[in-house]
Amino acid sequence: MFASLKHVLRVHRHRARDAVSGRKRIIAVLEQLKASHELLSVSVAGCQTAATSAILSVSDDRNCFMLDELSVPELHRRFLEQRKAVVRGRLHGMELRFACRLLSAGTEGGIALYEVAIPARVQSVQRRAHFRLPLIPDLAVPVNVPRLQGKRVAGQAFDLSAGGIGALLQTRSIPSRGEIVSGWSIALPQSGPLSANVEVRFARLDATRHSLRLGGRFVGLDRKQERKLALFLAETQRKRRRFEPR
Repeated sequence: MFASLKHVLRVHRHRARDAVSGRKRIIAVLEQLKASHELLSVSVAGCQTAATSAILSVSDDRNCFMLDELSVPELHRRFLEQRKAVVRGRLHGMELRFACRLLSAGTEGGIALYEVAIPARVQSVQRRAHFRLPLIPDLAVPVNVPRLQGKRVAGQAFDLSAGGIGALLQTRSIPSRGEIVSGWSIALPQSGPLSANVEVRFARLDATRHSLRLGGRFVGLDRKQERKLALFLAETQRKRRRFEPR
């Protein structure tokens, strides 16, 4: 499935934009967004603030998908009124964007849920600059953040690249998109700790793991830290290839 999705999401380097069309391909993209627990940004006309959400399920038969609660009350209200929104997210190096149409809304356990029609087109906006190395479940990379919303926080990285990090942090505090969180210590196995500042690109509470799911990009890594990270990524990939079936 991963190989087919890579084909679906392929973008030629000379093109700034491309689009995924065709119902089966779009459903494949939505399924992968769900399976990867990717955080989505949802915006509605008239609201200056976007809200975060995630895809909970995809129904081929009903031609719809379920979107998790929008935590911004004003945006929730306007979505119910206007019945349309714009969704943005990331998947396999792409920045995705699509318009969605609300079919119905309800609640489950006091949490709002939205039934949304499968979009006719998904716009791909940007290619990821760096290869992302998944870490969980086979490689533990602990992280410590000395000050996040005023508190020291520990956690574990779930992916890593030369440009940034994804981590599950043991906190319920949610930093703002664009906030710079200083002083991360990332314990790279056999490589020693990596010190970094991270700009928050997305942050969402993960109810399944009872933690904060955060993704960000590194800011101002010096050459020594860049080299340490590059060597760790290269060595980890080399070791994994050795055990891949031939």
